[in-house]
Amino acid sequence: MNEVTTWRDGGGLIASPSLSKKMNRELIIRLCLAALAVLIVMLLWNMVKDASDGMKLVFVIVMGLIGGILCVKFFIPWLGDALGEAMFSSGEKVEQDEMTKAAACISQGDYAGAIGHYEKMLEEKPDDPFPVAEIAKVHAERLHDAQTALQVLSDHLQSKDWPVDDAAFIMFRIADVHMSHLHDFDAARDMLEQVIGNFPNTRHSANAHHKMSEIEQAQYKLLMEQRAKGATA
Repeated sequence: MNEVTTWRDGGGLIASPSLSKKMNRELIIRLCLAALAVLIVMLLWNMVKDASDGMKLVFVIVMGLIGGILCVKFFIPWLGDALGEAMFSSGEKVEQDEMTKAAACISQGDYAGAIGHYEKMLEEKPDDPFPVAEIAKVHAERLHDAQTALQVLSDHLQSKDWPVDDAAFIMFRIADVHMSHLHDFDAARDMLEQVIGNFPNTRHSANAHHKMSEIEQAQYKLLMEQRAKGATA
């Protein structure tokens, strides 16, 4: 039962053993069909090779049309799939390997090792904010070092001009650390206001407004808990 297909956060499919076997079967089938087509053409040519030049010309034209249609419909898409697989499967395998190793390290309590694997992912894909968020998550949740988590996120946010979605993603993670781990609601609110100001009239702005209401609720809940503790002290 090791034929497992893994889905990365965000919906991207990562190659699995079952997928590789399926692709190998398809390759064999396509090669057999191509060989069969060549054999049929050879048999037909043997039938018309002694015919008149006009029949030979008609045969060549008909075979050319059929071959062109089959090439456009089957061969070119197959060639594109093969080239795409050759170009991208290696990077996906590296990413999957590092994610698996990082998860294994976390389950064993080796948080420094997990961070190292996420950093390798970041080296492979420096424009991907996912490993950045995971490194910060390990610092905040596992090592209980929210300040380092904030530093990681802030440094990467300022390191380049991120696309809108990626920049908003990192900014929301910064707000989460302020709110959930430091209970610094003002700093969290300030970061969300930056999201609203930088990306007005977007879904990120709407999400930031919604997140602000969550901050108000969390702040009120914390205040009630503190009052309850003071009353029983």
